[in-house]
Amino acid sequence: MTRKVTKEAIKKIITKGLTGWEAGKLILQDSIDSYHGRDSLLTEGDITAIRSAPMEGGDVRDYNMFIALYRGFHVGHMLGQWTCVDACLEILLLERFLRDANKRRIVELFESFGPHVVTRKQYEDIAAAQREKKLEFEYILSYVSEERFFAIAPPEAREEIEDLCIDIESAKDFDSAVPEKYSGTYQKAVEEIRRLCSSGKLSAFYQKEDAKEAESLLVKWKEDQLPAQDTIKLLDMLYVNGQQLYDCDELPEWKDYMDRYHQYLCTDEDERFRHTYAILEDPSAAWIDKNGCYKGPSKPSGWITGSTELLLELVNADGKPKKSISKVGEELIDKLDTALLNVRLFLADKAILDAAVDVVGLDIPGNVGMLAGANTRLDAFIGIYNFRLEELHEEVKSSTSSVTRLEKALKMLPRIEPEKLKPSPESLKQLKADILKDAHGETWLRTNILSLEYEDGFSFRGVI
Repeated sequence: MTRKVTKEAIKKIITKGLTGWEAGKLILQDSIDSYHGRDSLLTEGDITAIRSAPMEGGDVRDYNMFIALYRGFHVGHMLGQWTCVDACLEILLLERFLRDANKRRIVELFESFGPHVVTRKQYEDIAAAQREKKLEFEYILSYVSEERFFAIAPPEAREEIEDLCIDIESAKDFDSAVPEKYSGTYQKAVEEIRRLCSSGKLSAFYQKEDAKEAESLLVKWKEDQLPAQDTIKLLDMLYVNGQQLYDCDELPEWKDYMDRYHQYLCTDEDERFRHTYAILEDPSAAWIDKNGCYKGPSKPSGWITGSTELLLELVNADGKPKKSISKVGEELIDKLDTALLNVRLFLADKAILDAAVDVVGLDIPGNVGMLAGANTRLDAFIGIYNFRLEELHEEVKSSTSSVTRLEKALKMLPRIEPEKLKPSPESLKQLKADILKDAHGETWLRTNILSLEYEDGFSFRGVI
């Protein structure tokens, strides 16, 4: 941005003589230029001439006011930098804890994608539990018809349909997705299911809310008198349980499905069914617990937060719980409160300097206000802290362990909302109106900080 005042303009002003306001403003502006990395427009001779110029009455008061502002801005610059650095360091420490917790969850999630090592007994127990659940499950008849189609159609039929990348949620969707060359095969599959229902080998049932419509359609369907369009509709209303499918010799595809273990990544509430398994045959006794289950070394993900939990005394050197989660949570909140106090002080300091800039009409590069660089850094630290905290509160099914003690403690931390840490709008309005009222001596900045009021009742009077 182009400077409003040039060296030539300053020479003319000084030559003509300066009022106390003009003299003081030039010195304050030169100081602010230096703070923002601009070359000084005042020479030592200029400053000497300004300071030695004869003044009296109101000019003396105006000049002294600007000198008080000059001192206040000098202290304000230092205070802004200190409070920004202190706040960023406190926030950075908490962000590091949050980053470790989130990193562990990510590592556990990727660990869950790989095979889990189990003994033969463990695997057989898991497979048996899944088989029992499959036999109890109620399968919609449209899905049963689809599987019958794939059982009798050429192997490439499944691949051709999957390549269409269509979301199939109903019999109508599937019927539309079947290539025309396989339409006869699909009709044959549906007819086979119809005959099995008509003969009683499959005892189809429907939900209570579908009873009225399903009953009339089912009677016609069993008698082979239902139009194709209604047949497709009925398939989405009827169900059979897994045991019926398993016992039906005409549907051999279901025997293999029921007897074989399948990995379900996200569709089953039982965590055991979300993994593939590597079976450890004839393992050493050192790797087996008293229940005959595999006990491996500690997971790599545990190392990520181990040192942090030790540092916060959530656990002792043996990994056993030490301090309570609530106690550590309170300590973390205390650390955040220290950071927030520094944020409040920084924002108060910036608000005071910016109000003075506006009132006396100082030239600030880019019109971004005082302490713009520090403010940007602080916003960045707050932003990443809030992002990490939001990540922590997101539900992540890592499938490998329960929520850690560190996560529980960190979840007690609140978001940082800078807007709520600023003085109230009414207080800022009053600040701007009174910004020059107490501009004398060494206490201008302190006096204005103590005058600020906040919507949450906070006051610096009890702090400074």
